[in-house]
Amino acid sequence: MKWKPSTPELMKIFSDPRRSRILDLAMDRPVTVKMLAEQLGEDPLRLYYHVKKMLKAELLEIVETRQHGNMTENYYQTVDLQGVIFKGNVEEQSEHVELALSLVRRELDPGLRLYQKSLEKVREDKKNGGKIERHPFHVSIESSYSRQTGREWQETLAGIIQVWRKDSEPLEPWLPDDGREDEEGSYKYVLLSYKIEDAEQLGLIDPLEEDED
Repeated sequence: MKWKPSTPELMKIFSDPRRSRILDLAMDRPVTVKMLAEQLGEDPLRLYYHVKKMLKAELLEIVETRQHGNMTENYYQTVDLQGVIFKGNVEEQSEHVELALSLVRRELDPGLRLYQKSLEKVREDKKNGGKIERHPFHVSIESSYSRQTGREWQETLAGIIQVWRKDSEPLEPWLPDDGREDEEGSYKYVLLSYKIEDAEQLGLIDPLEEDED
C-alpha cells in the first residue's frame, strides 16, 4: 500500500458518501451517467457535474464512447485504487481549518444519524415485545483504549487500515518522526462504520450539492 496526497478537491469528493457510491458502482463495470442516476435516484443532469469532478480528479476515466444518433454517451469506470490511500497534507489543511472540519463532519454525520435511528428503532421494537439481538441497520460504533508508545500507535493505525482495506501488503509509514516515538501515552480509538445504502434509504444523506469553485 502507498499514500497519495489528498487535495482539498479530493477531500470534498471523499467526504460525500454518495460520491463514494458512484466510485463503487463504477468499479466493477463501465457505467453511464444515466445508469448511475437510476441507481442513486438522482437527476442525470445534476449528476454530470459530480462525474465531471471525479473525472478531473482522475478517480474516474472514460473507457468507452458510444454514438446514439446525434448523442454521444460516455461509459465511465473507477480507476485502479488498489493499494492507494489518500491523506491530506496537514500544512495545507491548516490554511482551510473550517473546510477540513466541515468535510470530516460530512462523513461522520450520516453514520451518527443512522446510529440514532437504529437505537430508536430498537427502543420501539422492545416496547412492542420484540427480541433485540443486533442493530436493525448496518452501523457500528466501537471504542477502545490502549497504553502504548508513539511508534506502537503508528503501527496500530497502519494495521487497522490494512485490515479494512483487505490488503496483504503492509502499509508504508506516513508520519515523520517527532522525537516521541518511544514515549508512552494513553491512546483512544473510536471506529464508526455504516452502510451508505442504509443511510440513503432513511434519507440521512443530504442531496449531492455543487461545490463552490
